[in-house]
Amino acid sequence: MTLEQVGVPNLRVLLAFVSFLGLVIAASEAFAIDPYLGNDPYWVLLHEPAVVKDLRLDDAQQAAYSQLLDQLDLKFFPLRNKSADDATAGMAKISDEVKTQLKTLLKPEQLQRLNEILLQHLGNSSFLLDQVADRLKYTDAQRKRMKDIIAETDAALANENQDKDNRNASEPPQVRFVRLKTNEQRKLIAVLKKDQIETLKAMLGPSFPLAELRQPTFKAPELVNTNEWINSEPITLAAQRGKIIVLHFYAAGCINCIHNYPSYKQWHEQFQNKDVVLIGIHSPETSSERESANVRRKAKDEKLEFPILIDAKNENWDAWGNSMWPSVYLIDKRGYLRDFWPGELKWQGRDGEKYMRERIVNLLAEPAAK
Repeated sequence: MTLEQVGVPNLRVLLAFVSFLGLVIAASEAFAIDPYLGNDPYWVLLHEPAVVKDLRLDDAQQAAYSQLLDQLDLKFFPLRNKSADDATAGMAKISDEVKTQLKTLLKPEQLQRLNEILLQHLGNSSFLLDQVADRLKYTDAQRKRMKDIIAETDAALANENQDKDNRNASEPPQVRFVRLKTNEQRKLIAVLKKDQIETLKAMLGPSFPLAELRQPTFKAPELVNTNEWINSEPITLAAQRGKIIVLHFYAAGCINCIHNYPSYKQWHEQFQNKDVVLIGIHSPETSSERESANVRRKAKDEKLEFPILIDAKNENWDAWGNSMWPSVYLIDKRGYLRDFWPGELKWQGRDGEKYMRERIVNLLAEPAAK
């Protein structure tokens, strides 16, 4: 028996969470890898416009909700390049704080709906959550069987990733991934009794359009002004409201960064009169790159004409929690991070230049900032 047969969200839609959590898929396409991959799904969902819309907040709730997340986003960004232990501890504090605040801010039915969406978003992995296991009253045998099913699927996916040369070219990685997860879900459903299935239906609630996810908006950290700029007077992100900001971290001697220069130049020329601001942040990787004169000379030699902030002490690097040279961020007209590309834009055949350029055009078409 499948979830479709018992009347819960369409299986194909339910598995849309794969497109968010499946690094194997993201890496095989010309799309940016999400910078928040691996973090608390609950935290990410709170930033999804489709989720916020579904909660039907009133004006006062919306204002308080936005203010809460904006404040916590600035605590979250620096965690991105911390050690696993520090990041986990920091994320736990943020999660506790947001959950505590939301108990006061949201109505009981809104909190319930948020949890329903989370369970749908988690897909198969939700079967092993304590709250699900407790409500469905698993037997020890059921719990063990479910763990075995998920472990078997994980092992199969790991083998798929390692054995790339023997893959059937007629079946794209996305199709193979969804096939394995679909089979996993059918096996998990088969473990449940009829009354457990009915309880699961109630916990999932009305179907949520998971295909509308993957559009989180995070408050972008303000620039730390080091008072060292190339091609510009000091710039603040706040002063650029109403414009799209293309912000990229680079190092002058980084070959992958150098390979991105043509794309930056193209964007600067194409969008300079269209409310798009390109900002480079030079965060050094080597001792020679900490010398401002070297950075300025390299920028002149490469004919980089857009504003560049010299981040000699890596203050902006840390404020953003950046961890890779190069990294490109797109910030919308309201000052929120909307997309991200880690690494070289055209690495191993992917076309990040085209993808990010199209995203810039799409962001330009959005309504003016409020």
